[in-house]
Amino acid sequence: PNPARTEFLVKSRHDLPALRYLLPPVRGDYTSAAARQRELGDRGLVMVNVYSELCHQAGDVRDLQDLMRDYYLNRPLFDALLELFQERTLAEARAVLAAGVEWVFLNSYYNSLSAGWSPAIFREVFVPHIRAVVDLVHASGGWVDYYDDGRLDGSMELLADCGVDVLETCTPPPVGDFDLRRAKATIGARVALKGHIDLLYVVQRGTPRQVERAVAQAMAIAKPGGGFIIGSSDSFREGTPPANIDAYFGACLEHGA
Repeated sequence: PNPARTEFLVKSRHDLPALRYLLPPVRGDYTSAAARQRELGDRGLVMVNVYSELCHQAGDVRDLQDLMRDYYLNRPLFDALLELFQERTLAEARAVLAAGVEWVFLNSYYNSLSAGWSPAIFREVFVPHIRAVVDLVHASGGWVDYYDDGRLDGSMELLADCGVDVLETCTPPPVGDFDLRRAKATIGARVALKGHIDLLYVVQRGTPRQVERAVAQAMAIAKPGGGFIIGSSDSFREGTPPANIDAYFGACLEHGA
């Protein structure tokens, strides 16, 4: 799932015409996802993953560290590469919406402040791209779940201003920096907060009692008034004790009722 690369495809702006030729077509048929949603009815939601312009897109054809240098040293290449993949992100979102799927899962962890971007660059470069996707989805009556499993304290208010409907994974320290109480007070009326339970130090390495306590505390902070979806800070990992998984779901049901 995490391949190592000996070299990336794009070394200069001269590679962009060839890159356009090599890229596969944007997937256009999402009728199967719409069919799954009809099967589920009101028992659940189907979200279709749409990658941001960076996430497994520009950041997979040119190293993120090189892209960060390009912002200062080779801005034409930086802008051209991100515009190319932003076009693909929007095209993917249009295809999802055209199939009748209402929820776009905007997967954006390469854009995270944890990747090394500053809040200033996030505001200048990424916010307009995020807002374009959100506006497109909302114009079709859809919803956006924005995914960043890293640090969000410096970007969460910018994301709320973009109009995202759900923000995840709201990862607490030490892995992230998300203060659930502050977020609830500042953006909780505009954005549904999702996640927050540390999958590593609590669910994988903690005890059932620690898991139950973490869920109860999160619910006590963010549940009042609604707008909170309990969840983990990412997928549960192999090696997680089954007793902790049971404790997690048991606590979610108990404190979420």
